[in-house]
Amino acid sequence: MDWLVGKTGQLLNSSAAVLDQVLVQGSQFEATLSPAAMKVVRGVLGNDVLSAGFFLMLVGSFYTFFKDLVIQYYHEFLSWFYVSVEVQEGDDCYRWLSEWVADRPLTKSVRHLTVKAVWDSDGDDDQGYYRSNDNHKEERPRLVFLPGMGSHVLYHNGYKINVSRERPEHASGANSEQSQLLASIQKKQSLTISTWGRDMRFLKTILMDAMDEAYKKKDGKTTIYTSQPYDTYWSSSSTRAPRAFHSVILAKGLKEELLHDITTFRNSSQWYHDRGVPYRRGYLLHGPPGTGKTSFIVALAGHLRMSVCIVNLGISGLNDQQLDQLLNNAPRNSILLMEDVDAALIKRKAGKAQSGSNNVTLSGILNALDGITAQEGSVVFMTTNHIRKLAPALIRPGRCDRKMLFDYADEHQIHGMFLKFFLSRSASGHAHNEPGHKPDAITNTVLSDADAKEKIRKETYDAMINRLADDICKLITHKDTVTTAQLQGFFMLHRDKPENILDAVPDFLEELARERENLATKKVQRRERSAKKKAKADEKAKKAKQARIDAGETIDSESENDSDEDEDGSDTDSLSDSDYYEEVNNAGGAINIGSSQTSRRASVDKTKDSANGESASTVVNGSATKKVEAASSA
Repeated sequence: MDWLVGKTGQLLNSSAAVLDQVLVQGSQFEATLSPAAMKVVRGVLGNDVLSAGFFLMLVGSFYTFFKDLVIQYYHEFLSWFYVSVEVQEGDDCYRWLSEWVADRPLTKSVRHLTVKAVWDSDGDDDQGYYRSNDNHKEERPRLVFLPGMGSHVLYHNGYKINVSRERPEHASGANSEQSQLLASIQKKQSLTISTWGRDMRFLKTILMDAMDEAYKKKDGKTTIYTSQPYDTYWSSSSTRAPRAFHSVILAKGLKEELLHDITTFRNSSQWYHDRGVPYRRGYLLHGPPGTGKTSFIVALAGHLRMSVCIVNLGISGLNDQQLDQLLNNAPRNSILLMEDVDAALIKRKAGKAQSGSNNVTLSGILNALDGITAQEGSVVFMTTNHIRKLAPALIRPGRCDRKMLFDYADEHQIHGMFLKFFLSRSASGHAHNEPGHKPDAITNTVLSDADAKEKIRKETYDAMINRLADDICKLITHKDTVTTAQLQGFFMLHRDKPENILDAVPDFLEELARERENLATKKVQRRERSAKKKAKADEKAKKAKQARIDAGETIDSESENDSDEDEDGSDTDSLSDSDYYEEVNNAGGAINIGSSQTSRRASVDKTKDSANGESASTVVNGSATKKVEAASSA
């Protein structure tokens, strides 16, 4: 009310001052003009059309002023009798409140709604995708309705609640597509709830209820967060049942060591604080594709009840500032996952942006991971299939504290995966060698004939599976360079008849050998094309430089292009990663944990140096020949 009185008084005082100034200075104004100019002025003011236009201009100005005055007075009035809470998109409260509003019965006054389809696996169904469809009916999603843009009314516990959803306004001076893009960057959607009264306790209770309901829905599940183009906040992509930790079978001791390491880190915040060490932990999982790197991370997140935030470095519109905000604003108790960093960083140089709409630089990535603004308590997992392509600054301690090799399947993994696929399972769904297995409950103390026969059948079947597991480990060894993904596909083809699987092993190994040989041939051809292309470019540059010298121009020293990179960014003079992992195998098997990886890599480098100039094509073709011979002998 004081604001209104002050505003009105200010208007009257300014109007009186303007009138006084016009009356006092009118004669002076007339005296300063020549008779001819005054004649023109009187002619203009005497014209009915021009006078009407001047009058309409004054009326429009006064209308705009008083309209703004009324609107401000209305909001001032509401502020005295209404309480409200506003949340913006990107905040967790926005998602909680949106889900809470969607669960409330809407009144008939809500005539504009937005709808989205939600499958039961994303809702309250615990079984999710693992639910069986015995009736073979077409499954359908359920529809979730939300109030559309604008103001709406709903009731909760007898209270009338106003719900208002606002979208960003379009930026002026741009076309439709540009305005929408700029608006999405500059302003986020907002959701406002308000009610009659002057007590905020009711709205605070609503927010607490919305948060409790949201946490109940994701209790015991793994939440996956992603980011959209040009956004600086995380969006919940999906919520799924956690993957069983025992279902991921790694080399012996590797899974247990990683679990112990991250558990120790999460319980050592005070230890880091007392010693002034940044409370962050980084892991690099490297190895051939299909060895279980991503599967392990998802299973680990479910086992530790953590969320997963997928950092996509190749997303459109991403720059260093947005990446820094994303990594520093990640949800608490979450794992930051950067998959295939070799592909995302292959063309990036320190201080140079990526071509196209992605402007993330290598220095920006390094600062986001370990800069002065990096989030405390963060756990970062990076995966790569080509560790030799990564910049040393990216994988130094502090950014990557542990480097773990996920190698080809060894005897422990082959044996464990075979039992996981083919052992008989109890009523709870656990195999007899899995953690959490409990014998099926027997209601009667004395087994019936049917139960006794079923028990004998399971024991006989499991004994056969254990024998087959031992036999298949003799046919498929670590030297065959088979990944766990390939083993899984092979086992799934024979899941109904495991007794015939031994006969199919030679064909399986021969097919893998042919695939490796084809890939090796294509790699050699690609490197040859790259070498020819580079030779032509060097020759062209040399001729152009000579022409400039002949013309008498002064030639400055130019930095030469990196000679150790081909068109895909890999080293042309060094072993490829597939050859590197093969040399590791030939050197005596896979070492997955601890500092032994460093010594193993040193032995590989010595093997490489002793080749005395052996070409990369010879190494690749030789490795492919070894694989074919091994498959034939098997």
